Amino acid sequence: MRVALISDLLGRPVRDARDSTVGKLVDLLVPANEDYPSVIAIAVKDAGGGTLVVPWGQVDVADEPQLRLRVPREALTSYAPSEADLFLAGQVLDRQIIDVNGVRVVRANDLQLERTNGTLHLMSVDVSTPGLLRRLGLEGPAQWIAHLFGSQLPHIVIDWREIDPVETGPHGVRLRIPAEDVAKLHPADLAAIISQLDHYHAEQAIEGMDVERAADTFEEIDPELQASLIEGMDTERAADILEEMDPDDAADLLGEIRPERQAQILERMEEDEARDVRELLGYPEDSAGGLMTTDFVALPRGVTAQQAIEIVRREATEIDNVYSLCVLDEDERLVAILSLRDLIIAAPDQLVAEIPHREPVSVHTGDSEEEAARLIAKYDLLALPVVDDDERVRGIITVDDAMDIILPAAWKKRVPRIFR
Repeated sequence: MRVALISDLLGRPVRDARDSTVGKLVDLLVPANEDYPSVIAIAVKDAGGGTLVVPWGQVDVADEPQLRLRVPREALTSYAPSEADLFLAGQVLDRQIIDVNGVRVVRANDLQLERTNGTLHLMSVDVSTPGLLRRLGLEGPAQWIAHLFGSQLPHIVIDWREIDPVETGPHGVRLRIPAEDVAKLHPADLAAIISQLDHYHAEQAIEGMDVERAADTFEEIDPELQASLIEGMDTERAADILEEMDPDDAADLLGEIRPERQAQILERMEEDEARDVRELLGYPEDSAGGLMTTDFVALPRGVTAQQAIEIVRREATEIDNVYSLCVLDEDERLVAILSLRDLIIAAPDQLVAEIPHREPVSVHTGDSEEEAARLIAKYDLLALPVVDDDERVRGIITVDDAMDIILPAAWKKRVPRIFR
């Protein structure tokens, strides 16, 4: 058993059975859907710039410095590639691969093949820096420098069986990502991976997720990339994802895309979700109304603590923000703000309006987002109710959204989303 590297094979001269030069090797073809596929053809560029695809049965691999064919050039037959074949140099080498375990996007810097019984089998993908340096002729000097500092540049390979060659078009292949592996990743990690991918593969990664997972991931992606992905997505799929997102995040996203595209997606959304998002889109982006979410738990003032706990339990299946609870009167005006702790320690038969509480603080929909953030910081609030001209509660601003206003962009991702 001997290991060959595609980087060593590419560019080698190819000669026929009469020792006449045919051209140079530019690619190897393998079937896409095998664990360790054997090379079935080679692509040779001739002196005139044309490309010959020669079946492997006409290749003799005995000579190391060059590839020799078993027949004269005029006796060569042409191999017709199918959609099930992969061009290793053209579709795998230098392509992006998702490394789920490392939560990163890596590059296929080289390919390792094994010589057995006159055939070449594709075994693994080298994703390490030395793999790239070797192709540039710099691995030796780089390893020497690393050795001076008491370290070594490791070769990192991914077994070909972990590669999912479902994309046999110009965009290459992607790593097989079992659903259970994706489920283990935090949405922020998935967002980090997607942000490193080119646009095509970012679309494919989102497409491969279930709707709920996609929505959670979307909320962690940079707004510019969010808008770009949603613009190119199937309208029904886009509507499903936005329905699963918090209304304020969905409104922020839709506010970044073309009005006609925005209208198409809203038309496909469920009526209740679309109504909430349309309401939020109606407020200026930099206002408290534009910052709030309409997902909050509202407790009628006449219910008991025990009844309120049942309401929270029921609402929590759909709403993330259940830590601050708005007690409202019959006209939806604010009576009190209770914490979940207040509710739990209260006597079961005590009315929620009678549970001890501080004077509630609120902000108007037209107030600035900076004012909302200031009040949250001043009164150490988890959530701040937002009221309209009639003092009716229209939504709440959560502390994590307020942090987006207070903190620099570089620090926003470091703030935990305490409502998740």
